[in-house]
Amino acid sequence: MNKAKRYNITIKIVSILIAIIMWSYVMSEVNPRITQDFSNIKVTYLNQNYLTESNLEIMEPKEAKVTVKLAGRRSDITINPNDIIVQADLWGYSEGMHRVPVEVKIPDNVTLETVSPKYIQFKFDSVITREFKISLKTTGKIENGFTPGEGEIKPSSILIKGPRSWVNTVSRVIATVDLTNINSDIKTSLPVRALDDKGDEVRGIEKEPVTVEITMPILGTKTVKVNPRLKGTPLEGYSITDIQVNPISVKIKGKKEILNDIEFLETEPIDVENISMSKQIPIRIALPEGVELMETDLNPLAKIQVEKIIEKDIELSTENLTFINLDTSHIVDSTSLPENLTITVRGTEGKVEALREKDITFYSDLSGLEKGTHNINVKVILPDDIELIQMEPETFSIIIQEEF
Repeated sequence: MNKAKRYNITIKIVSILIAIIMWSYVMSEVNPRITQDFSNIKVTYLNQNYLTESNLEIMEPKEAKVTVKLAGRRSDITINPNDIIVQADLWGYSEGMHRVPVEVKIPDNVTLETVSPKYIQFKFDSVITREFKISLKTTGKIENGFTPGEGEIKPSSILIKGPRSWVNTVSRVIATVDLTNINSDIKTSLPVRALDDKGDEVRGIEKEPVTVEITMPILGTKTVKVNPRLKGTPLEGYSITDIQVNPISVKIKGKKEILNDIEFLETEPIDVENISMSKQIPIRIALPEGVELMETDLNPLAKIQVEKIIEKDIELSTENLTFINLDTSHIVDSTSLPENLTITVRGTEGKVEALREKDITFYSDLSGLEKGTHNINVKVILPDDIELIQMEPETFSIIIQEEF
């Protein structure tokens, strides 16, 4: 090889080396290798159909995001975040808490440095169905003189479907009826609400059905007295002196046409057979068909007062004896009268012991009697419930004189 050719080869090699050096410089200084964070990259959930087939539902997180750090040349790393695909495969998991790894797919001209977090903490719940009875709730002030009767719900129960954690928070299911200014029977369709133990509505569940048919009679109200009804007789020598029913009156409800004919209610028969002392007895109020008590927790009582029957002798002064129908020209010689009359009375102990002469009226009817001596009898008027047994003497003589 001649000298000229060797020189040309040398020049070419040097040129190539210089080009490589210049390219390396440009790449390292002008388009260097760098890293960049891409935050809030949404995680795509794979195989959610597996969860549906397995009656599972994602409780948390409903949505997951990660931060991805990529490395590459400055010119290559300026990419659209939508080109970064992050996935979590949910195949094969069961109910409970699980750490699921994420998989990142990126463009070919960059490399993955880190992903944070590398795992997503999932909570899976089984989807369950429970049946609940529907209760009826009323709101609003009904028109005066009316009250709601017992409502009927069709259907009477509902199926609640959803994640176990949510379904198990349901404590009751209600349908709400507004009674504001209502005075006639109600028939309507109402939505049902599933509530937790705090009264808040439980969301995220399915209800079947979502509405129910409500029928509710609207009844009239009335306050009536309660009268006691007895059966049997007290022990011989004793008497019932008083009966007090508590409450003495009750508020009832029913159809207006039924209530219009009711003036009072009676108790069911109160057994006083051979009773010999005062006592309180639980009682029941007899209700006509179609009539109910407004207070369902009422515990009525009858207070029965029983007293012993006694006899007692009472002396009456003849000074207080009254003569009626005596001729106006005649008078009775007071010296001919006995000083006292003795009567024997019978009654309950309390009344007999409280009896005084001022409470007794006694008189003799002298119709048609002329001057002279006459045998007369005396009539006695006693307070109610006190009986006259005898009087001593039954008859006696008096002298009627001309009035001077």
